[in-house]
Amino acid sequence: MNSQKALITRSRFSESSYGAVTTDPRNPATSAGYGQKKLLTFLIGSILASGSIAAHAIDAKVSGQLSRALMNVDDGRVTETHNVDNDISSTRFRFTGSGEMMPGVNAGINFEAEFQSNPSDLVTQAVPTISPTLDERVMEVYFQGGFGTVSLGQGSGAADGDIEVDLSGTTIAQWSGVHGIGGAISFLNSSTGAAVASITSVINNQDFESRYDRLRYDTPSFGGFRFAASTGVSANQDVKELAVTYSGDLGAGGKVAGAFGFSAQDTATAGFNQEETVGGSVSWLLNNGLNFTYATSENDRTATRKGKFSYLKVGYKTGNHAVSFDLAEEKDRAATGDKADQSGVAYVYTPAKWAEIYAAYKTHGLDRPGTPTDDIKILLVGSRLKF
Repeated sequence: MNSQKALITRSRFSESSYGAVTTDPRNPATSAGYGQKKLLTFLIGSILASGSIAAHAIDAKVSGQLSRALMNVDDGRVTETHNVDNDISSTRFRFTGSGEMMPGVNAGINFEAEFQSNPSDLVTQAVPTISPTLDERVMEVYFQGGFGTVSLGQGSGAADGDIEVDLSGTTIAQWSGVHGIGGAISFLNSSTGAAVASITSVINNQDFESRYDRLRYDTPSFGGFRFAASTGVSANQDVKELAVTYSGDLGAGGKVAGAFGFSAQDTATAGFNQEETVGGSVSWLLNNGLNFTYATSENDRTATRKGKFSYLKVGYKTGNHAVSFDLAEEKDRAATGDKADQSGVAYVYTPAKWAEIYAAYKTHGLDRPGTPTDDIKILLVGSRLKF
């Protein structure tokens, strides 16, 4: 991972150099429009014409990825195959750059946007086609030195990614954000066929507040530990986050990475003034390729109800191949008494650092008192190519 890319995901420890993808609010019914397509054409043309752009003291670089897949969904009544953009790590492009502003202090920029057609977390059996939109992901400046890193602008909050630490090598196809694949697909009442609830509404890794306009500070590393704090505004509400991350080499014991975070976001709901989320994740990769990942989070859903999420993954890596099996469960997210679960298996082949080909299969279930539901089965086959 080069230094510019590392800065975008400096608080996360995943095998993906492009970071985790947390879903941005989008309206499936809206089209990107002619203006957005013209803007995207202009930006891509500029990228291809420029390659590496010298801007005074900052050398700007261009990178990105295309991330496409076929997603076959069986909801118990209908089976459909969707051509999707994998929302675990979406199609995107970025400009990054840094330069020495003064002795011992570097200044830099991160700009990243995504352009998704048929996002895998938004398509449904009834609405398989969603027009692409150009969405802001990161737009920040930062200053870095012996004091740590100060970031200003749109970007990850201090705890973003702390429920998604994963060293398995299969995160492009399978990770704690189980709602990223098929999230809008609805569970159906097994008696009537009526829609009951979407996957996202009942199981979600609750990975804090994602990206928003914020001021963020990251400490230097202290023996592998880093601390971070951020404050800003998301969805017109004040947000504060705290986090600690760790990454270390245990020698004969392999490698381990972990994170723990807390966030508090104000709400506009009477009697429910603040939504709090707490949780973390840890991943251990042994030298023989065997690996284990665990994640957990708790999120205020109302003043009296909390969503409680847990995730376990076991995997094996050897050479260019990685395989894994995972289990996930969440209780009380959409309603008191709900229990949603997921189990799956994934395989990822990485023939080059910039290319991944993968396949994954998973089953989602929902146990809601008084409401029988059909399981949802999803098969995913796709590829991510980076530039």
